[in-house]
Amino acid sequence: MENKTQFLIVILLLLLGAPAALSGCSVAYDGELSGGLDVLNEKSFPISEGKTLRITTSPGDVMVTPWDKNEVYVKVLGNDKAREKMKFGFTGDDEEVVVTGKYERKFFNWGNSGIKLRYEVKAPANFNVKVSTSGGDIRVGGITGMVNLKTSGGDVEIRETRGELEISTSGGDIKLENPEGRTKASTSGGDIKVENFKGNLITTTSGGDIKLNGGNGSIQAKTSGGDIKLNYSGSNEGIELATSGGDIDIIVPYDFKASVKLSSSGGDVDCGFTTDNVKTEGKRKLEADINGGGKMVIAKTSGGEINLNKK
Repeated sequence: MENKTQFLIVILLLLLGAPAALSGCSVAYDGELSGGLDVLNEKSFPISEGKTLRITTSPGDVMVTPWDKNEVYVKVLGNDKAREKMKFGFTGDDEEVVVTGKYERKFFNWGNSGIKLRYEVKAPANFNVKVSTSGGDIRVGGITGMVNLKTSGGDVEIRETRGELEISTSGGDIKLENPEGRTKASTSGGDIKVENFKGNLITTTSGGDIKLNGGNGSIQAKTSGGDIKLNYSGSNEGIELATSGGDIDIIVPYDFKASVKLSSSGGDVDCGFTTDNVKTEGKRKLEADINGGGKMVIAKTSGGEINLNKK
């Protein structure tokens, strides 16, 4: 009986550990796990920091992470269909490394369905990165140069960058963590989330929510069909928020100096600050100064509420 009990305990422990073991099979953000894909190409280019990496592919996921070598290393992974249907190009000189992936269409076959393809790239941390893919996700982390990313059908995730960012996706979400510098992010059909940003920020989405947390920059955020939430730190550099069908929630420091202009066509406007120099004050509109006034804070919604509160 004792042996049987011990056997059951061992089986139970193995079952409890299975989810953790299985979770390790997914592709980590900063890892290079193949995920069942074969290595199709590997290339290495010696190049000094501060130069440019260009990747253009149709389709494919792209992941770029830094290392301390003056070298760009490219690994291309894919399934059998990618091996059969894709044509790759690799060039490099003293100024840039260029990687291309092109789907070779046949007369009776215009789609790229079934292709699984991923580019895993290591580059110097101080590097400019330009990526364009027609059908994949993009991940970039730890880059301090200019970053320009475009995807027609995937999500974009960026971590720990310093430099100018420009991001565009037609149908995915955008998630940024710790970006420092001017950032411009737009999506046609997804959410935008920016955590711990420093610098000027412009975000637009046609059909999702916008959630922003950071400071020390001017803010522009617009959505046609979602909510906007802004948690801001630092001095006022100007804020403009607009949504056609959602709520707007703004949290700023208690000593935040601003001239506010809040208006809603279909919901209430609430301000948690003591106001002065009041021009308009009503259930759905407020124009006044807080803490003596400052740069403009403008928030407009056609169908939701607006709340401005202090930390």
